[in-house]
Amino acid sequence: MKKEIIILSGFLGSGKTTVLQNLIRASKNKKIAILLNDFGDTPVDGTLIENDKGNAPVVEIGGGSVFCSCLKEAFIKALFSLSQCDAERVLVEASGMSDPSGVTRMLALAKLDEYYEEALVICLFDPQRSLKLAHVLEVIPRQILAANVVVLTKSDVSSEEERQKSRDYIRSVNPNIPILESSNGMLDLESVPTAATALTSLFSFNTPETRLDTFTIKEPISNMDALLKILNESDVLLRVKGYVKTDLGTMFITDGPQGVTAQVAPTTPVPLTVICMQNKGKVLHEQIKELL
Repeated sequence: MKKEIIILSGFLGSGKTTVLQNLIRASKNKKIAILLNDFGDTPVDGTLIENDKGNAPVVEIGGGSVFCSCLKEAFIKALFSLSQCDAERVLVEASGMSDPSGVTRMLALAKLDEYYEEALVICLFDPQRSLKLAHVLEVIPRQILAANVVVLTKSDVSSEEERQKSRDYIRSVNPNIPILESSNGMLDLESVPTAATALTSLFSFNTPETRLDTFTIKEPISNMDALLKILNESDVLLRVKGYVKTDLGTMFITDGPQGVTAQVAPTTPVPLTVICMQNKGKVLHEQIKELL
């Protein structure tokens, strides 16, 4: 029997890790495997699902999108390896810059379609962040075109006006795609329509030339409040996620509806990853380095 493969796409910060955590919990009656793809060089999300994954095998691939030529080989090898395990369902959390348009072709050329059903691509869309950036970042409409279904995430913290504007935008890109809503990352796979056809025969938008600026902070930060101020006031920051030692202790830092926030963490398992607009990250990096 072929394995299910479910790909979670969606721009940086759209809520993929939270949805993934809930899908893992909802898959208790299935044997699953997990593939995590992080845009930063050091994957972060593996530490966040540690308490949920149980005995499920986890493969992490960092440093870009697995649909880009730079990581496609690693992705194919990982899927082949997972095809040999006893998992019935493989959950793939793609990077926020992923364009899975070519996934059907990729599976066929690698003969992985012998092991996997046609991929179900679920695009997560944040009614606040994704909508704001959709008109300046080509990857967001490409993710919508490559999906079988779009899920409006964070419905619990967005307004009906924001969600309606998001629906209108999504329909302008892909008129017939089903649109669902999710609060607190909850998603019932049984409710996900499978009849919609994704444009997965297109060549992926992901190329080395479309890479955003990214850097990591591994050294201790001298002033936590100053770091949060810099990050929250930046107009080039797209995503920040990870752990850092500060004058207030070890902190986990991430961005969300309330801006960039921090919470106490017991350890620093992976460094802080910062992702910025293309060719815009140098100034922000220099500002942060003054706090080291």
